[in-house]
Order: sequence, then structure tokens, then C-alpha cells
Amino acid sequence: MINESTAHNQFARKHFKRNFFLGVSNGVLFNFAWAFTSTSTVLPLFISKLTPSQILIGLASTLEALGWFLPQIAIAAITLHQKNQKPIYIKSAFLRGGSFLLFAILVFLLGKRNPTYLLVTFFFLFSIYSFGGGLAGVSFTDIVGKSIPLEKRGSFFGARMFVGGGLSALAGFLIQRILRLYDFPQNFGMLFLIASALIIFALISFCLVKEPPTTRRLEKKSVKENLLLGFKITKADRNFRMLLLTRVAIGCYVMGLPFYIIYAKKYLSIPGSLAGIFLTVQMLGYLSSNLLWGYLSNRKNNKLVLVFSAFFSAICPLLVLSNMVLGTPLWGYGSIFFFLGATISGADIGYTNYLLQIAPEERRPIYVGFLNTVVGPTIFLSAVGGLIIQVFSFTCLYVLLFFVSLVSVYLSLSLKRTE
Repeated sequence: MINESTAHNQFARKHFKRNFFLGVSNGVLFNFAWAFTSTSTVLPLFISKLTPSQILIGLASTLEALGWFLPQIAIAAITLHQKNQKPIYIKSAFLRGGSFLLFAILVFLLGKRNPTYLLVTFFFLFSIYSFGGGLAGVSFTDIVGKSIPLEKRGSFFGARMFVGGGLSALAGFLIQRILRLYDFPQNFGMLFLIASALIIFALISFCLVKEPPTTRRLEKKSVKENLLLGFKITKADRNFRMLLLTRVAIGCYVMGLPFYIIYAKKYLSIPGSLAGIFLTVQMLGYLSSNLLWGYLSNRKNNKLVLVFSAFFSAICPLLVLSNMVLGTPLWGYGSIFFFLGATISGADIGYTNYLLQIAPEERRPIYVGFLNTVVGPTIFLSAVGGLIIQVFSFTCLYVLLFFVSLVSVYLSLSLKRTE
């Protein structure tokens, strides 16, 4: 008689090619869509059209990541005992696709008539879209962990980011053209409408994945019980604890993320349309670094991916400070976006694969949900970055960010090597 574990493995092997293709397609489309809503270029410029507040610009750039991280421990409480995760993903897909499409339409309708109302509407609908991502986060990670073998995960995430990053790099030229040829709000409305179509197709793609049944699950627990279990795991599992600290430290790059483009516009006098070129540079960093991340993840270990990501995160604020002191040329400043892209892709691939490698299958949702919930509040650091700029200066922000990034390098080196 075939046991549950054998049946699970047979199912996963049978549908591997289908799931790999659909999962990669999902990532490619989401990464492509991300170019049109980039939190380092497009969104800061869009919000700056509606308000001069640096704090709101920073807060707007945190919403997507905040929505992804914060709800996950509550979702883990719902999903930890369930053998099938896809129904939750499908429900969140309707929430995400609908809210973003509605926002894109409202940009055309409200942009010139009532920018204040559009700003409020943006925060409301984009929050729904972002928290919908949080609803799907645990389910997505668990499905990938069940359907994509360990030795293929580096290639899986690398392909999602490599192809999606390539399309995003090309999208930068289209974004520049749209921002230059059309006036506000039509230019941003077009960008967000394109993004909404890509997001909807991305969601449909992953909804078609064949989910292998889970062989073991823990009993149903409340959110409080899962939080206590998460703290217990963190205390007992040193490697998980160090991964959590490393992820928080590397994630502090978001403190300066939306302000690289704002600084360039204010002090280097660049036109807003150049955001498309900077985005292309960022996508080239995102894209080219994936060759390195895929090799290290598949052939070496995921610790090295996190070490290099932390190192690249330190280069970004250092280049801003160099520009302040030495007045580096525009191409030198633009290289910041290359290292930003490398940092973002490396942190995502390294942390996800490392977590999937150390988390036991029966406790995977609680590992994922607890870590992402603890990391979640750091996303507010973009708003904190805006506050630092308003109260102090750009210099204070990037000096602080440079020293925090050095801490992330130290923590990543402290991780246990995984094979």
C-alpha cells in the first residue's frame, strides 16, 4: 500500500513541469507589473504629484511590503492545519486584482479634479491590494515548498526574477516615454492600467497550479498560540533566529528606497521622465545578479546569497554619500539603482530558499508566517526615512542607513552554512 509521503512525491513529480511553468509565469508577470508600480521610482513620483509630504511618500512606498508581511501570522493560524492552501490564494486573487484595477481607473477620473481624494483613495485601495498579498503569502510559499523540489528552487526563483527582470528593464524605456509624452494623470493612469492587467494574469497563472496534498499538519491553533509557538521556535532554533535578524537588517534598505529618486530630482535636477531609465538600470541589476544568485543557491549555499545581498545593500547609501562629498556624475549616481536591484532580488531568493531549507514541512506555515510578521514592521522604515529627511537631512538618513547595512553584513556572515 502506498503511504501518504510516497503519494505526495508521485503527485509532485507528475505535475512538476506544469507547476514549474505556471509558478515561473506568475513570477515573471508580477515582476513585469512591478516595473510600472516601482516603489523606488514610479510610486514616489506619483505621490509627489499629490502631496509634498516626504512622510507620505515614504509611507506609500511601504504599503505593498507591509501588506505582504503583517497578516501572515494570522493567516498561519488559519492554514497551519489545512492540507490544501490554494483556496486561500484564489480568494485573495479576487481581492488583489479587483482593488488594483479599480485604483487604476480612478487615477483617470480623479487625478485633476480632486488630487486629495485620489491620494486618500490610493492609500485605501492599495492597502487592500497589499494586504491581499499578505493573505496569499503563506499559501504561496507552502505550495512552492510542496511542489518544487529543493534542488530546483534556485532555478525556479531565478527564472521568475531573470525573465521578469528582463521584461522590466525593457519596460523602463516605455515608462520613460509615457511619462514624457503624456501629462498627469493620464501618464500614471496608463502605467497603472498596464500593471493591473499583468497582475490579473499573474494571479490566474498561479491559481492553475496543481497543489500536492500535505502529508502532515499540526492541530488548529489560535493566533495567540501561533505567536507563542513562533517565539518558542525562535528561541530554540538558532539558525531561524539568525535568519530573522539578518532579514530584518537587510530589509532596512527600504528606509532610503523611495528617496534616491527624490534626492536626484531635487539636488541633481533630473527630469521626472528619467525615472524610467533609473528603473531600467535597477532591473539590469536585478536581472544580472540573478545569474549569481541562481548559481550560489543551486551549487553552493543560500547563506552566500544573503551575504552578497547585505554587501550590495551597503553600497547604495555609500554612493549617495559619495555624491554629496565628491559630486559624482549622473551615471555614477545611477549605479545606485543597479545595486538596489541586486539587493532586492538577492534578499528575496536567499531568504526564501534558506527558510524553506530549514523549516520542517509540518511547521512550514508557522515558520513563514512568524518570520514575515516580525519582519513586517520594518517596512514602516520608509516613512521613518521621510521623517528623518524632514526633521534633519538626506545626509543623516544615508549615514544611518550605511551603518545599519554593515550590521546586516555581519549578521549574514553569522548564519549557519546550508547545503
